[in-house]
Amino acid sequence: MLRYDSIAATPAADYPFRNIIGSEILPPDLEDEIARDFPEINKTGFMRPEDFPMGPAFRKLLEEVRSAAFARAIGEKLGVELEGKPSWVTVRKWSALKDGRPHTDGADKLASALIYLNREGSSGGNLRFLEGPDQDGPGTAEVNPGYGHFIAFPRLDNSWHGHTPFEGERRVVQIAWLVSEDAVARKAKRHGITEFLKKLFSSTKHKQNETM
Repeated sequence: MLRYDSIAATPAADYPFRNIIGSEILPPDLEDEIARDFPEINKTGFMRPEDFPMGPAFRKLLEEVRSAAFARAIGEKLGVELEGKPSWVTVRKWSALKDGRPHTDGADKLASALIYLNREGSSGGNLRFLEGPDQDGPGTAEVNPGYGHFIAFPRLDNSWHGHTPFEGERRVVQIAWLVSEDAVARKAKRHGITEFLKKLFSSTKHKQNETM
């Protein structure tokens, strides 16, 4: 499913830090299948895909992005040893206005890759690599979020990235390689607490609306 020839043909850049920005990582004829089988997510933010119903084509994609071959291909481009490192895969279907503010990732990450799955021509909330925390400051051009476009970058103290506020559908798979299995456990624990708080807030808001 993943097109390693496209990864190999994508040159790495060193501005504003090591990164790759490419396209055609997925076969065009699978676009409809992957869209059909995308997890049935009804909330904003990055989610663990296994927490939602999904179809076989998307399950196959998840299997491949977790493979040693994919880790090796991305690691070779970034100059980071990723093969054999544990990964943490999340997906986004819906973006909220608060999402995407410029940031650098936490020290538990070694590198990240994002694969975009939106219909061609989608716009809004497009990511940029930045020199600093200013979204409008110096950095790369916006990344096209159309189907099959992808990016990857190492976790560095200066690996700033983000996008302008956007609300709406924005499909993407995020693969993060972490420093250890303990880091994966910490991710899972934080994710579980976050989801619990989201559900609690949603339930409280619903009850307040009922009393109004």
